[in-house]
Amino acid sequence: MLASFQFPASPRTTATARPKISPCQFAKAVGTDDPQEEEERVVRIFQEASPAVVYIKYLEVQSRAGKNKESKLINDSVKGEDEEDLGDAKVESTGSGFVWDKAGHIVTNYHVVAKLATDTSGLHHCRVFLEGSNGRTFVREGRLVGFDPAYDLAVLKVDIERNKLRPALIGTSQDLRVGQSCFAIGNPYGYEHTLTTGVVSGLRREIPSPNGRAIRGAIQTDAAINAGNSGGPLIDSYGHVIGVNTATFTRKGSGISSGVNFAIPIDAVVRIVPSLIVNGTDIKDRF
Repeated sequence: MLASFQFPASPRTTATARPKISPCQFAKAVGTDDPQEEEERVVRIFQEASPAVVYIKYLEVQSRAGKNKESKLINDSVKGEDEEDLGDAKVESTGSGFVWDKAGHIVTNYHVVAKLATDTSGLHHCRVFLEGSNGRTFVREGRLVGFDPAYDLAVLKVDIERNKLRPALIGTSQDLRVGQSCFAIGNPYGYEHTLTTGVVSGLRREIPSPNGRAIRGAIQTDAAINAGNSGGPLIDSYGHVIGVNTATFTRKGSGISSGVNFAIPIDAVVRIVPSLIVNGTDIKDRF
């Protein structure tokens, strides 16, 4: 049951005519940027940050013959040659991620690629859609390098020329403040490179991880995060990644985001990912 609050009545004042002011005048009065300048700033943030964001499709191939055919297709294809040529591969789920470095490492959520960690059949794998430096979209197979279920993080590796990659700009989550602007870029419901905006709603939250442990220090935001956003970056007003979008509370029975969303702080990611790249998965997290 929601508590009901009643604010005390304010003292009665004599009504006076208020002058009409334009939105621009109001923006200046409260010390904010011109609305058009603010809009252009958000557009620039998206244009500069989105090429580092990737779209991940998790596939199950029905036979080894199909897998061999599909692997060759993935490594040779570009966007526009994909959906009709899937053959007997079934898309199990989709997610997001971002380019970590020019070596082809991709950071995403563990739960996006969890089945790869336990696959012994060789029939489960990922397609990673990347935007090259020339604006062209490439499709590559993502190989699982390492994962950490305790922080819901995983690293994929794609084979692609270094000059075609545009790694994300990595920021810090140490100095975040509640109320500052933030932006989520991902692929909700398969809609590629979708931007949602919001603010940092809370800090040092605790959310469950895939292995049942608590992830502490999570960032809470009202920037919309839906199915398919998982693994994508949460960025600040400078276009720097401050978190990895990972979870949302949904309205019961609807599957719709409630506006209470969470990201893994980038400082934790920076601490964990290099170890996953160099050493792979820690022995305690292997299956």
